[in-house]
Amino acid sequence: MVRILSALLLLAALAGTLCPAGAGEGGARRSRTDFPGGREMVLVPAGPFLQGSGDGPPEEQPARTVHLDAFWIDRDEVSAAGWERFRLATGHRPSKHSGDPILHRPELPIVGVSWFDARAYCRWAGKRLPAEAEWEKAARGPDGRRYPWGNDFDPRLAASEGAVPEPVGGQPGGESPYGARSMAGGVWEWTNDFWGEFYYREAPGRNPKGPPSGFLHVIKGGSWREPPGFLRGATRFRLDAIVRWKTVGFRCARDARG
Repeated sequence: MVRILSALLLLAALAGTLCPAGAGEGGARRSRTDFPGGREMVLVPAGPFLQGSGDGPPEEQPARTVHLDAFWIDRDEVSAAGWERFRLATGHRPSKHSGDPILHRPELPIVGVSWFDARAYCRWAGKRLPAEAEWEKAARGPDGRRYPWGNDFDPRLAASEGAVPEPVGGQPGGESPYGARSMAGGVWEWTNDFWGEFYYREAPGRNPKGPPSGFLHVIKGGSWREPPGFLRGATRFRLDAIVRWKTVGFRCARDARG
């Protein structure tokens, strides 16, 4: 009996070593703050998820199962305060709205930055911009929910059709299944991918990275100014990489094995 119990305990210990909590889709949430830049990141485990929608506009179709390797993504959008630390360290140009007392406050997400600006910040922080598929999985989880919290829009959990942006972190209860915040109703967020209107019809089913070339990039998430339909996790829009809108910001990602 003692030998059997010892063997069971050893197996349990090995399972904990090989599959730590949060390593699978059913595990507990995991986060870290020891990456370069010091910002908290949440783990999105390897596995399949439902990308796109069957009842949305053509650019979201077809809904399909996509498998992604594990990755980390910032829990929150990059703030204006975080952006200014980057600028102080690098001499990078200011955001387009750096002089706006409503849009450029330390506690708000940074806006008025181009795709190139966002990429430069992520590289400085030892990270990268998320792929479109990574962003969508981080927002929706593996079950294809419409919003980070579920299938029905709740105005208490995300800003919609508002006049001013919300502080970084959003509303309690609006987190995604992995703990990422403000992935609906914060600001539109740059992804790394080039835009392809019908890309889902030809994209690989594992770790899609977007079309190989282009000048438009995918943005996701909607902003505090849009109606609920634009805040769905499947919603995708495109923007020229040089444009600096007052409703567009970003967050960074990092390979789990990196």
